[in-house]
Amino acid sequence: MSWTYRVVRDNQGRYSIREVFYNRDKKIINYSKAPVAVVGASVQELMQLVQWFREAFDLPVLSLEDIDNEISTQPKTNKSERSKNISLQQVIAELSTDVDAVS
Repeated sequence: MSWTYRVVRDNQGRYSIREVFYNRDKKIINYSKAPVAVVGASVQELMQLVQWFREAFDLPVLSLEDIDNEISTQPKTNKSERSKNISLQQVIAELSTDVDAVS
C-alpha cells in the first residue's frame, strides 16, 4: 500500500487536501475522511508537509464522488486472505521439521 496527498473536491464544490491510499496496482482503496491540517513538531517538519501539499497541486484534482466510485469497484478482500502471519510456535515447528529433514 502507498499513499499521497491529493487535492480533492467535495460534493459541495469545496477543495481540500486529503491523504489518498492506493493498493499495489495504484488503484485508490481509501482516503482520509477529513482534510489534513498543516501541523508539525518542528519548522522543518512543517516545511516538508507544505512541500508535499504543493506536490498535490501537480496531480489532477479528484472528486469525492469519483473516489467513492473507484473504491466501490474494488474487490472486497477477506482479512484472513490478506494476512499471511503465522505464530512463533508455527515457525519453530516448521524450522524443526526442516532440520529433521536435513539430518
